[in-house]
Amino acid sequence: MAESPKTGRENLRKVSISRIKKEMSDVFYLSDDLIITTLDTQRNTTAEYPISIDGFSAIIMMSGEATVSIDMVNYQVKPNTIVFFNPDTIIRTVKCSSNAAAYVLAFSKSFVNEIQIDLSTSLPVYMRFGKAPVLQVTQQDVDEIRQLFQLIKTMLKSDKERYRHEIIRTLFTTAFYIITEINQRELPGEQKQGRCEVIFNRFVELLQKYNTQERNVSFYAKQLDITPKYLSSVVKEVSGKTAARWIDESVILEAKALLKYSGLSIQEIAYKLNFSTQSFFGKYFKQHTGTSPSRYKRKG
Repeated sequence: MAESPKTGRENLRKVSISRIKKEMSDVFYLSDDLIITTLDTQRNTTAEYPISIDGFSAIIMMSGEATVSIDMVNYQVKPNTIVFFNPDTIIRTVKCSSNAAAYVLAFSKSFVNEIQIDLSTSLPVYMRFGKAPVLQVTQQDVDEIRQLFQLIKTMLKSDKERYRHEIIRTLFTTAFYIITEINQRELPGEQKQGRCEVIFNRFVELLQKYNTQERNVSFYAKQLDITPKYLSSVVKEVSGKTAARWIDESVILEAKALLKYSGLSIQEIAYKLNFSTQSFFGKYFKQHTGTSPSRYKRKG
């Protein structure tokens, strides 16, 4: 599928989700956190210059064909294809047919953090974002995802303000699980995992088990019988994120779920997550989210 690189960073444009919202027509959005729009040959600026988006994004090809450069590697994209893009991925349309059209979904990192999805469930899809961005699907898959997109679009312009965010998150989560199911069809035929992938998957399993107790890379390295330096190197190589960042994101995800749904006090949550004091937990939470636990709890 991949071809030799044919594009570089020249004239690269950084594009925010808020900018897409302003510049595209026929766009449906949830603040600056989620947008759904359509793309065709007349509304495809990536044919003019490479871009990178500051959030996650995906396209579902509906008609026509295109050659898309993703981080300087070319991929052939045809109907019934989903293409995933990591934040800051360099995207360029090398060529496309006159009838090429696609759905585009873009969402912020903070929106992803709001979705309550198990780490082990999300891992295969997350890994695909970086390593195998093109996923072939069936017409039935496309029809199901399009129906969900349509429901999301309907709710984005709905007057049901009180629970609109929750409804949209639920629909998005449903779409995510459908894509996860599709993605796992390919797993039996994949090559056996290498040592690095095995270590990384084991690290994620340990993180799920101990994230409410341990936040130190050295703890997880000891469980795996390797050095902290080697664990950090492997995790960075496989996922693009450091082991420390994986730990922090896992703890914050757990904290958000507890703040929103558990009914526990902030002090009880701090204790449950093994923070020595409520103040330490508050500083940690604000450092990683930009807001205090109390404000997040009230907002939730």
